[in-house]
This record gives sequence, C-alpha cells and structure tokens, in this order.
Amino acid sequence: MLLRYVCSVLTLIALGIFGVIALTGGALAVVLRDPIYAVLSLVKAMLGLAAVYFILGAEYIGAIQVIVYAGAILVTFLFVVMLVNLTPADIPPLPRGLNLYGALILAITWMVTLSIALKAVLELPDPEEAMGMPTDQYLFGTLPPIGKALFTAYALPFEVLSITLVVGIVGASLLAQKRHEL
Repeated sequence: MLLRYVCSVLTLIALGIFGVIALTGGALAVVLRDPIYAVLSLVKAMLGLAAVYFILGAEYIGAIQVIVYAGAILVTFLFVVMLVNLTPADIPPLPRGLNLYGALILAITWMVTLSIALKAVLELPDPEEAMGMPTDQYLFGTLPPIGKALFTAYALPFEVLSITLVVGIVGASLLAQKRHEL
C-alpha cells in the first residue's frame, strides 16, 4: 500500500515537472524576440508534452509527439526561419497598450473557458458506467484504438490538417525566396 502511494506521488511530481517544462517552453516561444530561440523553445515544449504522454501511459502518442512534431515539423520551422534570415530591424516591437491588454484578456478568458470545460468533462460518468461494460484500459494510447479513431471518425479533420500543413509549407517557401526587383 505504501509503495503504491509513493509511486503515485512520484508520478504526480514527474507530471508537474514535465508540465512546467512544457509550459515554460511554450511561454518562451511566445515571448522570445529571436525566432530561432523561439522555435527551439517550442521544441522544448513539445518534448515536455511527450514526457507527459509517456508518464500517462500513452507511449504511441508520446513517440509521435517526438518524431513528428519535435523531430519533423519544428525542424522544418527552424530551417524556414533560418532561410528567411530576419534581421533585428525586421522584427516588430512588442505590443503595448490596448493590443497587449486585449491579448491578455483573451488568453485569460480562453483559460477560464477551458477550465470550465475540463471540469464538465471530469464530471462525466466513467465509460464503464455509461456503457454498462468494461473497457480495455490496456489499449489506451496504443496504435489500434488511435488508428481506428483516426481513419473512421476523424478522417475528414485528418485530411484537412494535411492540406493545411501543405499550404503552410508552400507559403513558407514563398516567403523564403529572394525577391527580385524588375
């Protein structure tokens, strides 16, 4: 009994540490003025999220987080930022006044809304109670249920996301091209 308690406390501490790492990386990605450091901070946030997924037992999602997001997409962002070659004069100043306070109010409102939604989700009945049958907890975060959900219920959002990523890559490559004067 004591061992189970110690393991749960250590799990909560690890979740807290990696959650803080993820939040710090995300905050630094927004605040830092240098785009390269901002992208590297975003990599830090993605690795923190992957660690949280691993701790929660969703190994497949954690591996995809590292391979796809931290490994592929953010490295592509880093190359694009390096190709654009921004100078300090190209970076706009930080927002002040109404723009800053409007963004802060919007962020706080969004945080409160998500907190209320999370509270509502946590108050939902367990799947076992709702369906009247036990669920396969050992399959949580593994490939079969994720693949089934991704290619059945979420097929259209998956395809829309892929089109959005292609448009983003084309736009980034157009921005990276040198402008020729006629």
